[in-house]
Amino acid sequence: MKYYHSLFMLFAIASLWAQGDTEVYWAELSTTENSMTLGSLTNLSQNPGYDNQPSFWSEEVLVYTATRNKQTDILTQNINSGIKQWKSATFQSSEYSPLRIPQTEEFSAIRLDIKGLQRLYRYDTKGASQLLFTDLKVGYQLWLSATTLVCTVLVADGMDLYLADPQSGKATRIVQNVGRSLHKLPQTNAISFIQWEGEIATVRTYDPQSQKKKTLVVLASGVQDMAWLPSGELLFGKGSTLYGQFPGKEAVILNTFPSASIQNISRIAVSPSEKRIASGRRIIFKGKENTYPPITLSIPRRYESKPKPMIKPLATGVI
Repeated sequence: MKYYHSLFMLFAIASLWAQGDTEVYWAELSTTENSMTLGSLTNLSQNPGYDNQPSFWSEEVLVYTATRNKQTDILTQNINSGIKQWKSATFQSSEYSPLRIPQTEEFSAIRLDIKGLQRLYRYDTKGASQLLFTDLKVGYQLWLSATTLVCTVLVADGMDLYLADPQSGKATRIVQNVGRSLHKLPQTNAISFIQWEGEIATVRTYDPQSQKKKTLVVLASGVQDMAWLPSGELLFGKGSTLYGQFPGKEAVILNTFPSASIQNISRIAVSPSEKRIASGRRIIFKGKENTYPPITLSIPRRYESKPKPMIKPLATGVI
């Protein structure tokens, strides 16, 4: 049986831009029992400066942070047509980490003004914004429903994870010393987060209903970002190498890209459904090839038996 997932990855492209600049790439990922094929890897953003933090608005539309006029604003981009639409233009402020709010046409993002004030805002379809939490210096967020989210809050020595209700303004701390990668765990009621213990990063889960936490896997040294496939396999990058790993199994190298072009795989986002999206056309930019050819990632079946469900399956009617 063959499955299709759309995969977005972000890379720092040193050969095109100055050090620290990043681009958003996308590729189609198809999987079978014994292999994965990563389709043409195409630069979507093609924009000088910081283009980062991609997430899916829908199956065919991406939302991410992009640079313009010496600040970062939020835009959406249609994968098929390439059409971009700016969603924010806040004077003397930059926005980061955009996420669509479930069951709405609105989104939330972190706003950082020129005085250093950092807060989480909600943006409507006309671009008007609303402050969600007066006193929380939110770093990253993940919506569980249209009314509830988990978020990381900056503290003196790192970030703590909170369960928050924007309507009431109430926020409850779940755990301390977490990273920036927050995700819904496939086919469960839980979310996953990375918790730091010194230099060790461990993927753990939290179920908002039962309030139970579980440990899944220790990540490779230096890894801060990951994403889940619907199969329960996690993807992460380190340097120019893309890895796959099931909890309880060893990580496997899926592919190592040319380090002269791709130096640092960071944010990864996977499409919300298994709908196949056609890969992007070949793009030439500044005389450089901006599309990498398809790659077949042949994998001896490293998962000899189907992994057991990590958490009880999602109950009907539950967020």
